[in-house]
Amino acid sequence: MSGIGTGYDLSTTTYSPDGKVFQVDYACKAVDNGGLALGVRCKDGVVLGVEKLLAMKMLVPGANRRIAAIDRHAGMAGTGPAPG
Repeated sequence: MSGIGTGYDLSTTTYSPDGKVFQVDYACKAVDNGGLALGVRCKDGVVLGVEKLLAMKMLVPGANRRIAAIDRHAGMAGTGPAPG
């Protein structure tokens, strides 16, 4: 059985001797670790909601936002690990 770091986890087109594609397993784990984002369209606009993050000592307040304005007429909600 192949383990992590044996060279078979470097590409999405490389199968391990067991027939696994480790990148697919990693993607599934990332989805499992993601949170919930919900958008509701109503008569007067749109409501976006996301899960509240647990407070961590190393998290800078206000640095890890899950809802952002893109423009005056557009916004977005995101879940999962935010890029640094």
